[in-house]
Amino acid sequence: MPNNLLIATLCLLASVSASTAARERISINDNWRFAKGDPTNVDSRALLYDVRPVSRGEDQQERLAEATADASKVDAGGHPVLKPWILPSGNRFIKDPSKRFVRPEGNPGADIPFVQAAFDDRAWRELDLPHDWAIEGPFKSGGVGGGMGRLPSPGIGWYRKKLDIPASDAGKSIFLDVDGAMAYAAVWLNGQLVGGWPYGYNSWRLDLTPHVVSGGENQLAVRMDNPPDFSRWYPGAGLYRNVWLTKTAPVHVGQWGTYLTTPQVSATSATLHLEVTVDNDSAAEVEVEVASEIFVLGAEDRPEGKPVATIQPAMVTVGAKSSASVSGSVVLPRPRLWGPPQQQQPNRYLAVTTLSRQGKPCDRYETPFGIRSI
Repeated sequence: MPNNLLIATLCLLASVSASTAARERISINDNWRFAKGDPTNVDSRALLYDVRPVSRGEDQQERLAEATADASKVDAGGHPVLKPWILPSGNRFIKDPSKRFVRPEGNPGADIPFVQAAFDDRAWRELDLPHDWAIEGPFKSGGVGGGMGRLPSPGIGWYRKKLDIPASDAGKSIFLDVDGAMAYAAVWLNGQLVGGWPYGYNSWRLDLTPHVVSGGENQLAVRMDNPPDFSRWYPGAGLYRNVWLTKTAPVHVGQWGTYLTTPQVSATSATLHLEVTVDNDSAAEVEVEVASEIFVLGAEDRPEGKPVATIQPAMVTVGAKSSASVSGSVVLPRPRLWGPPQQQQPNRYLAVTTLSRQGKPCDRYETPFGIRSI
């Protein structure tokens, strides 16, 4: 084989390997459309997260129990609640599989014009995130008490954005990561209710993969619903923190999937213990090698030079559509300890974890950390 052809072939193989292992975290804060209120011809009760008290102090226990037992109604009018479709969004935080929530059949909200790709939102306000509609005022809004800042946080708001998903993303796992949304967020992609999150102060993730159309535009729609008197202090309103699109291979390090501790620390050595959770979104069981290297984290949060320690690679078997964890330890000699200025230095390290299948990398995950004893 001619040298130039050999070099080109090796470069292509390296490019394919690198792209396979590529993990992307993309800000999608730009170019959203926003409007207050539901469509005029839509009964907002059909989009309630759960039973809502008619008045303050009303005893809702009986009605709540009824709604939980039967998701098909919320009141005498028979309006459905979104809660049974939203609760599965938190299943990853429930360790016992038998206690996880099962998504019902159906697609609530699919007939709402605001979730449909054909809806013309050009008359809506164009804005970038983060966005808080309440802080814009007016101050001393009617019905909003001083504890809530006298700003118009109660109400309903809709956000829409088109996502361009290239054909090269086919086969990847694609997630929506929301750093904060106030409150009772419900998310549709291409007219399909993906899930949501009721609590406004959490960050949360939704798996968009089953609803993504690769090689074209995808319509994202997010609805917020802040009830009157729902807070004792100023809560804000809307998509008030950053929003991201995360793309990975189907086999990847899970969300917040590394847990690094330093159980023994001294001036001469430190023990680093790293636990890694591997998610397998594919339909088949896989064998995965997990390897982690430790670097000094230097200026501009970039790793310096060669690794200063390596955690022995380990194999883990991960079932289809499930997760598994593997852990390892290493002793780092003469660690640069973290401490607050002026007397000490805020030294940091970076653990770079690489997942490989059959010798080929499929994911790379970074964990910055410091070493100290308390």
